[in-house]
Amino acid sequence: MALWKRAKTYHVDIASPDGSRVRHTTGTTDRAKAKEYHDKLKAELWDLSRLKQKPKRSWDEAALRWLKEKEHKKSLRDDVQRIRWFTGHLRGKTLDQIDRSLVDRLITTHVHATDRTKDLYVALIRAIFRMAMREWEWIDTMPAFKTYEKGKKVRVRWITHEQAKALLLELPEHQRDVVVFALATGLRQGNVLGLTWDRVFMDRRQATIEHGDTKNEDALGVALNDIAVAVLMRQRGKHKTAVFTYRGERLRSANTRAWRKALVRAGITNFRWHDLRHTWASWLRQAGVPTWVLQELGGWKSESMVRRYAHMSVDHLQPYADRLGFEPDLETERVRGSEGAYVTKSPTKLAGGGLRLVASNGVSV
Repeated sequence: MALWKRAKTYHVDIASPDGSRVRHTTGTTDRAKAKEYHDKLKAELWDLSRLKQKPKRSWDEAALRWLKEKEHKKSLRDDVQRIRWFTGHLRGKTLDQIDRSLVDRLITTHVHATDRTKDLYVALIRAIFRMAMREWEWIDTMPAFKTYEKGKKVRVRWITHEQAKALLLELPEHQRDVVVFALATGLRQGNVLGLTWDRVFMDRRQATIEHGDTKNEDALGVALNDIAVAVLMRQRGKHKTAVFTYRGERLRSANTRAWRKALVRAGITNFRWHDLRHTWASWLRQAGVPTWVLQELGGWKSESMVRRYAHMSVDHLQPYADRLGFEPDLETERVRGSEGAYVTKSPTKLAGGGLRLVASNGVSV
């Protein structure tokens, strides 16, 4: 038995069936416990080698590998914050010990936020487990983690042209063109503020968002309409690289206190900066732009994301609705009653004050 003591602590030195060598501390000074650990470890190594069983991986290993492989991710800071929270509850647990009920209990008990926020936590741990199963091949199956916002309507908040004009009048001058550009292009805040002149092609009336800079990681070509072009013309010469600036520096944020105060003064409630994108899409649909065109303009990967705006225009359905060839005669319309009789609806009273019933054979009663 390869069990030896160093500094009062027992260590193991085992040759596994595949020829590799395992040497580390048992963490105990008790020989009996060290021997039990040795025998258990040797049996596990045999199972792994001969029965082709996968070694048990811990949450800590999975979290660390995720962060290493996703270091380029734009939302890495959010991942770090949520992984740190999960690690506080899951440290030392193997992946097979983490199931749906455990995660649900942790989130329900400790995450005091909206269902949408809870789903962000679930989405991360689901993605890590999916990677562990499909890419790393650490596990064969994964839990079906609970979704909290399932079945709820997708939020689509937009404002009218008049409300948009009122908002623009209340905004500081340096934010006004930023909002106009967002309403004209539908770009997200990060893409608007991060736009540089080398990505703007005025001769082609086009701007480009590079791979990795959009939400779905795909490049996006932005068609510039007259409103967007006019905004860009006003920004020319203010900065060598950045399109939108404030006091000679690139504008870092648009969702500021000044933005929120302008909303209050304009009388607009329950409206976020991202809702400018919803407003842009809503206006285009109301103008009759097909959903497939809107999907390409907005850079949505899934058609289901665009379907939320479909109800805002039914012009393409009008010809089909008009095919209904029915002209009711309201003066003589009758509704079929019981036993094959017809009851006259209008007029409902006769000269005699009674109710006239006419059987299907034409006999009056």
